[in-house]
Amino acid sequence: MSETRRHGIGRRHFLYGAAAVAAGVMGTGCIPEDAQGASGSGGEPVIAIDAQRRSFKVSPYMTGVNGAKWYDDAFGMWDSKHNRPAPGIVGKIKKSGVGMIRYPGGTSSNLFNWKGAIGPQEDRTRQVEGKQGATVDSRFGPDEYMAFIRQVGATPEIMAPFANSTPDEIADWVAYMNAPQGTKWGDLRARNGHPEPYGVRYWEIGNELFGAHQRYWMSADDDKAMRQYAFGGTQRQKRQRVGTPTDHRPAASVSNGQPNQTFTVWYPPVVPKSQTIRVGDTTWHEVARLASAGADDRVYTFDPGSGTIHFGDGRHGKIPEKGLKITADYDSGPHAGFVDYYTKMKAVDPAIDVLAVWAPIEAGKLAGGKSFPELLEEHGHADKYDGMAIHPYTNFQRDLKATSFPDKRAGHDYQMLGDAAAAKMVADLTALVKKHGKDEAYVAVSECGALFFGGERDSDAYPRYSFAMSHALYMASQWARFADLGVRWTASNDLIGEKPGLSRTLFGGAPTFVRTPDAIVREQLSDFFHGGGHVVNSEVKSNAEVSTRETPLGSSYEALVTTATVDKDGALNLLVINRSPDKDLKSRVELGSFRHTGAVDVSVVAGRTYDDYNNDEHPDAVTIKKSHATAKGDSLNWTFAAHSVTLLRFPAPTSP
Repeated sequence: MSETRRHGIGRRHFLYGAAAVAAGVMGTGCIPEDAQGASGSGGEPVIAIDAQRRSFKVSPYMTGVNGAKWYDDAFGMWDSKHNRPAPGIVGKIKKSGVGMIRYPGGTSSNLFNWKGAIGPQEDRTRQVEGKQGATVDSRFGPDEYMAFIRQVGATPEIMAPFANSTPDEIADWVAYMNAPQGTKWGDLRARNGHPEPYGVRYWEIGNELFGAHQRYWMSADDDKAMRQYAFGGTQRQKRQRVGTPTDHRPAASVSNGQPNQTFTVWYPPVVPKSQTIRVGDTTWHEVARLASAGADDRVYTFDPGSGTIHFGDGRHGKIPEKGLKITADYDSGPHAGFVDYYTKMKAVDPAIDVLAVWAPIEAGKLAGGKSFPELLEEHGHADKYDGMAIHPYTNFQRDLKATSFPDKRAGHDYQMLGDAAAAKMVADLTALVKKHGKDEAYVAVSECGALFFGGERDSDAYPRYSFAMSHALYMASQWARFADLGVRWTASNDLIGEKPGLSRTLFGGAPTFVRTPDAIVREQLSDFFHGGGHVVNSEVKSNAEVSTRETPLGSSYEALVTTATVDKDGALNLLVINRSPDKDLKSRVELGSFRHTGAVDVSVVAGRTYDDYNNDEHPDAVTIKKSHATAKGDSLNWTFAAHSVTLLRFPAPTSP
């Protein structure tokens, strides 16, 4: 059993008030002052470290990422012609220290069919994309994903779909990934070219199913839907377009006027005799056999298990008129719930972690009302989840009531304002899990970032906000705060974009895969998060405040965010993020009783301005700058440059 696995959340104490961050490097403006004393002067910030106050183990999975969509060869990361990663991507992911990659993705993967994505390519099925309902390919399946994972050296994490699957199907997936040869699924994996088990430990069930546009078969009522997610159930579907098993787009529900047409409802199984099928505005009727129907009879046959509707050929049953839309009312179900998935999956492999995802957010905070941990405890199932996965996005529309950036500076400030709110969402969920769950249950973050979502939006004042230095500062702040909260693993949004160039992703699109400042900071923090050891207490006294325009999340934010660790070699590592867009901050670092050699290893990521970014023409505009300094006694005066992420490492003396 790994050290990470033994470290349970029930025995943790929280350091949220001493927020922290990981991150970067910069060349100018980050200089030692070599002054000594017990406190800062002139109201300057003081960063106080207590290396004796240890809390959580440092997680090597903090800088994970939500994978690119699986289809279209994972947006060009996978070379399906040669069955290998695309040239150039492996080295860049390794260099960036990505600890975990989530598969097959988020919303788009809510209807993923894993069994259709294994085996010979020519035998694989098409898939329904979970957001638009489009037909997409299965080339980058679970085996390709694991080949990719092993080459880049990351840890796998799987989002198993809930809306269109069953506990048995997902338990089969666990067996395919983890069972040894000599078992049904282990032998199939071996026949597909992979004899050794993959050993995938981390699984979550569904993606953002609490969202209004991701309910699929579940109720629009929030409380009822949460209960359906937990325990399963049946739900009436009304005037829902039909489609095919691989296409839910509007066109898939329209008759082509041909004989023997077949359609399916979206969310089988169906309670027998509960369905009403309409062609246009006319209700047609179910029959047991079309062979006995007349040419003009408006009838169909129906399989409630698969939800398949079969129309006649014009001799035995009328052909639906070309161009008419076909819709269905029906009771979808009975469906299983999370507890059933958990039980089946753990029976296959007790060593895996199965996480629930019902953690809704509203207006910059965790949603009120009864929580998922409370619901399961109430029904005697507090032990039926290993953790909760949350998506604590900063959503500019939802949290700041903003549909645009008034100016570029606002695009920077809105992200920094959202950071503390996002961390509090995680802290609040952690408290709920600690109170209502089993001792070893924990909280993970399987998506995060600062974005506009849906509806009207205007980022013209700062179009590069999601891949510039500002967003790297936001992500570094998140990692620092999450480390202090004991978050087990984090996957941010997203690994790669759909098109060449840059978007809200860690890397630009194929074929160049430009590394964003976010990726550069991850490289800087790679040794920090993979260096073992424990988080230790860090606190910023007299922190500087950055003033902003009035927003629902306040009108100022803390300039400095910190976290600190003592690694497996005994070195003290201090990460400091200065989010101020324009002010260097003179600060005093108090090391307390920590014994060090006096040498300080320094790395900084800052860029020239807060809106600096990398692109194909200037791939190294934002990079890491390293240097060395000397600390005298128990303190160090330091100037943290504006818009920078700084890592200070204080080696411990070698034992005689």
